[in-house]
Amino acid sequence: MLALIASATGFARADDFGPRGDVRELHFVAQRLLAHTARRHKVDPTAVRISDVVAVKNAALLSWDIGTSHGLSGLIRQYDRWWEALDIYLVGSCWDSATTAYPLAGVMWQRDSAPTPVSLLRYGLPPDLVSAAATHNDDVRRYFSPAIHVPNRLFRPGCSVEYYQLRSLQPIEPAGGSLNSFRSDTAGYEIALRYAANNANGAFFHIPYARAPTQAEIIPYPTTPSSISNAVMYFDLTIDGAKPVTFAPGTTIDIWFPFVLDDTLSYDLTIGFAREPIGPLYAKPFDNVLHYKLPGFTAMPGQTLMAEIDGDWP
Repeated sequence: MLALIASATGFARADDFGPRGDVRELHFVAQRLLAHTARRHKVDPTAVRISDVVAVKNAALLSWDIGTSHGLSGLIRQYDRWWEALDIYLVGSCWDSATTAYPLAGVMWQRDSAPTPVSLLRYGLPPDLVSAAATHNDDVRRYFSPAIHVPNRLFRPGCSVEYYQLRSLQPIEPAGGSLNSFRSDTAGYEIALRYAANNANGAFFHIPYARAPTQAEIIPYPTTPSSISNAVMYFDLTIDGAKPVTFAPGTTIDIWFPFVLDDTLSYDLTIGFAREPIGPLYAKPFDNVLHYKLPGFTAMPGQTLMAEIDGDWP
């Protein structure tokens, strides 16, 4: 391990800690993974500031600033790529919305979210990473030793925050609407489903189920056309009700990925077990998000729609 000196590329900074190659990659990965959040805040993704990167073996913690917003991200290396597995946001003067997701246990925390060594261990980060972060990441360091002075940084106290839980069954609005979920519920993927007008009468959507591919299923990283495995995600949609529900054309699914997608590939979505199969539909990544627009389809009560997204070489 060694402290890194700022490089001409701007990826390695003096406040970073860990193997040089890992830290440089983490700057790139974090910039890509935070791009969609930046646009939500109406901030140019190139203006995202990554700092205090701490990398130990296959785990990392880093701080970020997007405009006036600040937060921490924890990443776990699995299948030769970094997965964003922990998010902690600062809201006003309170640490808020600490969420863990795959490869960590997926939990939307409902207690003090301040990034203390104790809380980071509770979230599932490895002890050797937490120990290094307590020395090399300012956000963690101020909780480890109250006597330490961090120049040009305000002390941000923790707060007790309560969260609401999503209903496991959400009513299907005939005029169309949105199906909500948390990343903690969907294996770290962020699924934004906006369904079109339909003939539902007393029908409900279940919260989507999602899972990451296994090592045998996932597309290789870096990608190699010689491999037969090419999956990047699986998810399910299920409705409850007395009758089938037919949706007009125009349902959209936007999926943010917790690991960096290869921009040179296109990604096809197929959905089985609707009255008629859906897809393949194709998308290219933008801000590490894939956008799909579905044709009209009919979902059968109790019959799970099973979806798969695969990477396709040119």
